[in-house]
Amino acid sequence: MIYDFLGSIFIKNTLVELEASLNSIYQQSLKPNAVILVIDGPLNFDIDNILLKFENILNIKTHFLKNNLGLGIALREGLKLSDAEYILRFDIDDYNFPMRAQKQLNFMKNGSYDISSTYVSEFKSEPDNILRIKKVPKSQNLIKLFLPFRNPFNHPSICFKRTSIINIGSYRNLPFYEDYDLWIRAASKGCKFANLDEVLVSMNVDQMVSRRIGLTQIISSIKLFSTFWVYSKKNFLIYIPAFFIRTIIFLLPEKVLELVYIKILRK
Repeated sequence: MIYDFLGSIFIKNTLVELEASLNSIYQQSLKPNAVILVIDGPLNFDIDNILLKFENILNIKTHFLKNNLGLGIALREGLKLSDAEYILRFDIDDYNFPMRAQKQLNFMKNGSYDISSTYVSEFKSEPDNILRIKKVPKSQNLIKLFLPFRNPFNHPSICFKRTSIINIGSYRNLPFYEDYDLWIRAASKGCKFANLDEVLVSMNVDQMVSRRIGLTQIISSIKLFSTFWVYSKKNFLIYIPAFFIRTIIFLLPEKVLELVYIKILRK
């Protein structure tokens, strides 16, 4: 199965994170056809040396954006560089287990799925410092039930058929909700999906809560109204109370919000 890894890096990422992430991709038991890396605006370090380090062991395709345009646009542009059958998403500050690609692609092929993700472990500072496991609903029916309330996929462990995502319009510019917006559209267009109940990615949550505080997060939640309205009016009605609950949560103090994530949203 031919697949590419797709990720984006921006000014808040570090050289150490990038090297660790690329190392985890290099260690995959099933090697990628290419690693597509979008540089989303200026960085705080010179990326050329790290690319030189990996050039003989990974086929890295880079795409430079002059200005920071956001994750949705970066992934949209990166996807244009691929001709692989499958795409595995990766985030620069996360760690991919060596068997991730092989297990997830077998899962995709055996189930004829368009989209899948996996369980992820959450860590702070070091991948070995595991705090908890973030689970997601496994079956298509449960995922659809989950969709109006929360994103039913773990975004750092996403795998999808490239043509399926392109056919529904690819990623769009919706800060914090690029993936969520995409899955709403995918469900409305009849894509087949499921989640693999195995931890195959370790996700860095050092700044998870602080990133989710502020007006931008609430504005993006409001924009999801239009996605639900256009693509799923039934779920739009369910999303209304979910939106207000989410907005209240985003207005909580950071320490309280962190407790909500740990005690409620990560169960």
